[in-house]
Amino acid sequence: MNKAVSVYFVSALATMSFAANATLELDSNLKEFGTYYDADTVGKELADDTNASMNNSQSPNVTTDTDDSSSSALQALLSEMKQFRASFAQTVVDGQQNVVHEAQGTLTMTRPNKLRWETTFPDETLLIADGEAVWNVDTFVEQVTILSQDNAIKDNPIVLLTSTDEATWSKFTIDQMSSVSAVNSDDNGSVLQSFQITPKEEGGQIVTLTLTFNEDNALASLNMLDAQQQISTLVFNNIETRFPVPADTFSVEIPDSFIIDDQR
Repeated sequence: MNKAVSVYFVSALATMSFAANATLELDSNLKEFGTYYDADTVGKELADDTNASMNNSQSPNVTTDTDDSSSSALQALLSEMKQFRASFAQTVVDGQQNVVHEAQGTLTMTRPNKLRWETTFPDETLLIADGEAVWNVDTFVEQVTILSQDNAIKDNPIVLLTSTDEATWSKFTIDQMSSVSAVNSDDNGSVLQSFQITPKEEGGQIVTLTLTFNEDNALASLNMLDAQQQISTLVFNNIETRFPVPADTFSVEIPDSFIIDDQR
């Protein structure tokens, strides 16, 4: 995981390092991910939606709802997501739309407040939020960085993915959108539910987070705009919401040879 990405994770709910948007270069090997999304189209439309919202404008096929019903609707969807496990393809682009990072891996979450982010490409990395601490394991340099989870998730909208705390939800403004954002091999597009989350307090690392749910009300993609104008997009596939959780899913075994940087 590149440095910026892991910092986001730690700055999210385990700083879910979702930096966010892009032109996912899904080659033929990624077509095995179930429903095939046209990566260039998904990335461009997510970026356009994000930029349009930042400029207080809307595209013709996007509607927004900014009252309390948006928060209630998102909470209802996430309440059904007590567990979530999926493979992901991630692309991070800078303000000039240059790709600065790509990754593939798996994400596992359980509510409340536990997360496991594991990459298999381009490097094998592991990040775990166990409810109290965030453990960032970098096998390449043989180092583990440990952060307080409470400090790591401050003002980061990703916390809402696993948080059930009303005080936490009250720190964010939520806008509900409906837009045609997915293209697959069978039709010209599907109307998805999207929610843009914005911290009420300015000055944080994350400017906006957009969650998009598919027609089965499953989290299909995540889009994040950061303070450096980098956009990161995660597209999820092989989604599971009911599965056994091994006891060691959110625990970390640290080899004796690893350096430990405990910042709690």
